[in-house]
Amino acid sequence: MRLAGKKVAVLVEEGFEDLEFWVTVMRLREEGAEVRIVGTSAGKTVRGKHCLEATSEVAAGKVPAEELDAIVVPGGWAPDKLWRSPEVTGLVRAVAERGRIVGMICHAGAAIAEP
Repeated sequence: MRLAGKKVAVLVEEGFEDLEFWVTVMRLREEGAEVRIVGTSAGKTVRGKHCLEATSEVAAGKVPAEELDAIVVPGGWAPDKLWRSPEVTGLVRAVAERGRIVGMICHAGAAIAEP
């Protein structure tokens, strides 16, 4: 349990890359991290590119950055939607400014950056 006690947010939105999201969530949990699935709104069920579903547990605007050790943004088409949310970009920025880990998979790195 190398990540026991660590708190990690994994972002999700419609069109997420199924394996990039679910494998990340499962592996982090296997290592003992407390994973919160964060979306643009709480309780929103979205479908991935390959039809797997995920439901956000909490809205990005309700997650205090100071409580997170890391945040992960999976790729797919979801980052294109996520970066349009000021709450999402604000959370990612706040985590980065605290010197915490910001993981971006594939397309997420390009799409989450503000224009």
